[in-house]
Amino acid sequence: MGLKNRLFLFNNHDVILIRRGDRPGRPSSNRRTALAIENDRPYGSELYVDVKNRSFFVLLTLLTVLTFTVSVAPVFAQTHDDKAVVRSILEKNGLKDMSVNDITELSRDGRVIVLNLNKRGIDGVGLTAFPKEILNLTALRGLFLKGNALREIPDEIGNLTDLIELNIADNIDLGKLPPGIGNLRNLKKLDIRYCGLTDLPPQIGNLKNLEFLQMWGNYFVDLPYCITELTSLKELYLKNNKLANVPYDIIKMDNLKYIDVQLNYLCNVLPDVDTWLMSRDRRYKDHQYCDNVKK
Repeated sequence: MGLKNRLFLFNNHDVILIRRGDRPGRPSSNRRTALAIENDRPYGSELYVDVKNRSFFVLLTLLTVLTFTVSVAPVFAQTHDDKAVVRSILEKNGLKDMSVNDITELSRDGRVIVLNLNKRGIDGVGLTAFPKEILNLTALRGLFLKGNALREIPDEIGNLTDLIELNIADNIDLGKLPPGIGNLRNLKKLDIRYCGLTDLPPQIGNLKNLEFLQMWGNYFVDLPYCITELTSLKELYLKNNKLANVPYDIIKMDNLKYIDVQLNYLCNVLPDVDTWLMSRDRRYKDHQYCDNVKK
């Protein structure tokens, strides 16, 4: 009968839509809706097919439905059982008396968005190794591991790209941070107090959304230059380190409104840096370990 039918091919999902009775050049009102299925591009590629008989049309339709089912079904079948992941963490770390609800916050669709494994409330020395199962909680926005006995943070932590807040304070034997932490582009708050740190990976400078950085009680002698690359930083806490120098470019951090550098060795900083520090904390000189500083 010479019916013209339109076959739409969407490369992202292999979604195929056949419409009968549409002539090329005269798209139906449903075309835009069909095209909206594709995410990356507003319009898909089009292939026009002349269907000579109804039998062939039926066969083509069946093949289309089969293709759609095979290609799209895995997307809908994908599920995330975050609660099971958390239960596994508790069981493997001898925390069977705690429940998932005790240490998590969930989103409306059941994803774990906050995981609180701070030492408080955990008997003994706490966690001695980073639970690798955490890396499967890809919707995490807040991760709290304060006060444990962690010696290493895996580089793969950088895959948790939804993280907004990370607290690994008071893991005194940690000693270093992985370069992958620089992949946490949405991170706004980082707490690394009392972690035995002497340096930071330069990738820290990639955290362009970081606003609050707490670094008290470590062993920094020179403030790592990558700190000056944190263009959104508002508050920086450096109390009780061994700082004798800070980078000159710190004075260019216009968004940094508060800095705590007390209980360090900042006795002979450059005049411009001294002026800048005084503008943030007028008493910073009163609490340095320097014999020539008046108390």
